[in-house]
Amino acid sequence: MAEKRRRRRSRPKTISATGITGQKGVNLIEGIVLDMQSRWTPSGPNEIGIDGYIELFDPGSGRALGLTLAAQSKAARGVSADPKPTFDFWCTPADVEYWLAGNMPVILVVSDPASKEAWWLSVKDYFKGWTPGSPTTVTFRKAEQRFSRDSFKELVALAAPKPGLYLAPPRKTERLHSNLLRVEAFPERIYFADTECRWPSDVWAVLRKGHRDPDAGWVLKGKRFISFHDLSAEPWTAVCEAGTVEDFPTTDWSDSSDPERQRLFVQLLNQTLRAQLREGVRYWSKEECLALVGKTKKLQYQSLKRRSKITVISQFSKTAKDGRTFEWRRHMAFRGQFRQFDGQWYLEITPTYRFTRDGYELDRFHEDRLKGIKQLEGNRAVLSCILFWADYLRPKADLFSNTPPPIRFGELLTFDAPVGINDKQWLSDDPEFGQAAEAQKDALELPDLDDLLTS
Repeated sequence: MAEKRRRRRSRPKTISATGITGQKGVNLIEGIVLDMQSRWTPSGPNEIGIDGYIELFDPGSGRALGLTLAAQSKAARGVSADPKPTFDFWCTPADVEYWLAGNMPVILVVSDPASKEAWWLSVKDYFKGWTPGSPTTVTFRKAEQRFSRDSFKELVALAAPKPGLYLAPPRKTERLHSNLLRVEAFPERIYFADTECRWPSDVWAVLRKGHRDPDAGWVLKGKRFISFHDLSAEPWTAVCEAGTVEDFPTTDWSDSSDPERQRLFVQLLNQTLRAQLREGVRYWSKEECLALVGKTKKLQYQSLKRRSKITVISQFSKTAKDGRTFEWRRHMAFRGQFRQFDGQWYLEITPTYRFTRDGYELDRFHEDRLKGIKQLEGNRAVLSCILFWADYLRPKADLFSNTPPPIRFGELLTFDAPVGINDKQWLSDDPEFGQAAEAQKDALELPDLDDLLTS
């Protein structure tokens, strides 16, 4: 009898159809992850609720993002063939409890290997607040929860350890431009003299009486007249007492730690800059800014890559309902503040605008118009204005004059950042950027974005 049992025909080895379908589902996930330029690592034969791990990589540079998710694969048949926009999938309570226990993001991927389609959701988000005994059925919306290479950004956001982390910065050096314009040089001597004038208006009355309108700045402090200009020469002798002129090294004030001397030096720099820019630019005390004056015009300036044109004075008009026409002009302007950092002097340029009715007189709606344009402009407009003023303030070659301006400026202070952002790619993901950029370009007549962005 025993011999007969030993001769009984044994069953052949077979493979499970359910196992094949399940492995096809896992293979489908792996293929999609590879399409994302990321990595899939299977859990192995002893998995108890997590089929594998997705390690995310920057698809552009291939750099590891340090972000990992756990994934559970569930394969189903006929999901794609069902015309309904949704389908339900039941999870075991043990699986749900296990998925919620850890601190790693877990996604559930349900696939239809036959159609090579898959859908996914974040387990911890879907079952937030779940307790044993609660329902474990999940509903997928086919059109919205498709798992594909386009799911990469959502996976990054889900795996990010804190809000704001998105993609690792590209491995490139980026030059950042500040609004600090380097002061290359100023006169080596400061001149002091006694004067009978007590107010700036007294000085101008004396100078203009002799039909003299010097292009040098000066400061009146008490009974002392101060300037970078030699006060023993014309036209200053008309306002300075003879025999009282003294001169000292400018560094006694520019390098001084005495706050009073520093304030006096900055005041003299401000007055000298205003006098230096008198040709085409005027200081307006009410608005506390230096603004271009005159008629509508465009000027060239050096942008980040090449010479560009920008409208510095623009003409506008509007017809009211009663037929009246109102005209005004917008003038590029800036507020300047001299500052010293680590022994080096800079002019801090803060761009702004001045609105006039005729090129000089302030428009009665100046404040409203200024507020409106400030709401419109972004980094691109601010950068273009800073670059314009930096170029405008730098000395230009003049074949007919060998006299340099009193204050000479160099380049904007820049910083080389070890990482950078691909501005075009970053901004292209903002649905409002294109429309806002075009509106801004039309309103401000800015150069193309390529002129401003570094390569």
